[in-house]
Amino acid sequence: MKALITGGSGFIGAQLARLLAAAGHSSVILDLQPPPPDLAGDPDTYAFVRASVTNLPVMIDTLRAHQADTVFHLGGMLSMPCERDPWSAFEVNVAGTYHLMEAARLSGVERLVLSSSIAVYGEDLPEGPIHDHSLQRPASMYGTSKVFGELLGRFYARRFGLDFRGLRIPSVVGPGSKVPHMSIYNCWAIERPLLGQPYEILVEPETRCPTIYYKDASRALMELALAPVSRIKTKVYNINGFSPAYSAAELAEAVEEKVPGARLEFKPDQEITSLIQAIGSRELDDGHARREWGWAPGYDLPGMIDDFRSELARLGQA
Repeated sequence: MKALITGGSGFIGAQLARLLAAAGHSSVILDLQPPPPDLAGDPDTYAFVRASVTNLPVMIDTLRAHQADTVFHLGGMLSMPCERDPWSAFEVNVAGTYHLMEAARLSGVERLVLSSSIAVYGEDLPEGPIHDHSLQRPASMYGTSKVFGELLGRFYARRFGLDFRGLRIPSVVGPGSKVPHMSIYNCWAIERPLLGQPYEILVEPETRCPTIYYKDASRALMELALAPVSRIKTKVYNINGFSPAYSAAELAEAVEEKVPGARLEFKPDQEITSLIQAIGSRELDDGHARREWGWAPGYDLPGMIDDFRSELARLGQA
């Protein structure tokens, strides 16, 4: 596989590139930010292109120049930046996704894997678990842009024969997350104490938010891409990291047990709490992913905190 990874300098994209390299595949990392240092030393395995998905000619040129056969689309604006600036969110998350799919079509790319989000769900959900065919009526600009990406991918699959696949990823937990978003407390409630810093959690203690560790999310993307096309029936899949979702209080308790002296307090923001609770109180059904291509998460909450500590140490931050 020769993969193009948009947003490849982020912690999910960079970890995906590492996993692909370990499996014998090469990657082109496309991002406005440079990749981590460990991805910059082997040009036969990793290439870097500084560009934005908003530029269609550059997308076409990059795919053709590097002869990519698979695209992982992870690039885009996150939830809170989308809420503050929906106009830029449209250009990046909506128009940018169209540009990438059109570039893939024109360049003969075989497969495109979309990083979607559980933010596609929101208002007017019926009772019961949220499954792959639940009503998609997001309350956020971010979720709206992800619904567009899913539907456009299905259109390109039907109209042009693109092998389109996608994951609805829950809130991703991992070290080094810099951009604030509604569920960022899941990252910073672990990272700040490990760095010896206090942290205020901006949701109610009982708030639950579906989450996944970044190493599990990256592995899921690779496993989905490598699954035989005959097994891909649903096309876009929910995936769970922790089931049932832990509460903010349970997260704080686990961190305090693992990090003696952790200074965590709750200072709820009602807007953030209400947006998260709309989906966090529901069970996320990822049965199709488990049955069709064998998805299973690898980390529990204590294991995630332990590995988070190890990764911060590897990055020289702890």
